[in-house]
Amino acid sequence: MSKLICKKCILDSDIPGITINEESGLCQFCESYTPLSSEEKKKYLGIIEDLFTEHSGKGEYDAIFALSGGKDSSYALYKLKKEYPFLNILAVQFDNAFISDTAIANAKKMCEIVGCDYFKLTMEEKRLCDTFRKAAESTNAYSKFARYRASDICNTCISIIKQKLIEQAIIHKTPFIIFAFTSGQAPNPIIDLQVNFIKWSRNIFEKQLQNFGVEDKDEIFLIKNEIIKSIDKNTTPIMLHPLCLWDYNEDDILKTLADLGWISPKISDSNSTNCLLNSFACHNHIKKYQIHPYAFDIAGLVRSGDMTQEEGLEKLNKELSKPLMEVAAKKLNMELE
Repeated sequence: MSKLICKKCILDSDIPGITINEESGLCQFCESYTPLSSEEKKKYLGIIEDLFTEHSGKGEYDAIFALSGGKDSSYALYKLKKEYPFLNILAVQFDNAFISDTAIANAKKMCEIVGCDYFKLTMEEKRLCDTFRKAAESTNAYSKFARYRASDICNTCISIIKQKLIEQAIIHKTPFIIFAFTSGQAPNPIIDLQVNFIKWSRNIFEKQLQNFGVEDKDEIFLIKNEIIKSIDKNTTPIMLHPLCLWDYNEDDILKTLADLGWISPKISDSNSTNCLLNSFACHNHIKKYQIHPYAFDIAGLVRSGDMTQEEGLEKLNKELSKPLMEVAAKKLNMELE
């Protein structure tokens, strides 16, 4: 049977677990998809504004923002401060040992432009590389759902970031943690992080690390248990994804950033403007699971109308950068297969 591509998004019948209804021409996700209406988005944004008004000024910072230095997070930080100038934000950039110099410069520049504090979260490079290598060598360390959403390497990196930002929010008594996830990455714009959820997420990630041979006994990657014990149950942080509620157009975002002095990185990776590991992570994931780790993200953007199907297919099918893959493989002490 020849490959069928969903009429609405970019998922196809060659992807494991994807079925295309021959009658409707839609994948199972598009058949059940109900987009947020403009009224619903306005309602969510109203709730977020009310939360900001209620909780700002009560902690050392109002929000901890995950700033990679890439286009989405740089733009989201700029728009966030433009929409809510009263917010006192700590922008945290995780140096995963593969962050580009341009991304670091862009992150610092954006913090200067919007007037927020910048903090670079660093960890021992060898330990990070060993962990990413073990993730790359593993299979099925993460759930099937997680494997559809990101590569094993990216799932590991993102989980570390989330763990440490939650930890920082607890330490600084910061009410909000903000990520620049698109509608394809974060369908839920507001997540109330209750104590039990925080404990659960820590335990899940600890088991996932153990699945590929990483014992984080000194809690470098995990939220420290002593920090969890110190949580005030009445002031747990709330995770927000406002970018999924704003109009999203890559060309418009890049133009806005260029006008601000953000420098477009010389990275030939259609899915990352900050990380030198991403091409290798994608290659590794496709080889293991026959799934492009950005397929569901791109499909979500197409499904929501933030990207055309033609643009999505072009982005998905763009050849991965062999030079970037070779550099990453060498640093991870792995063969590029």
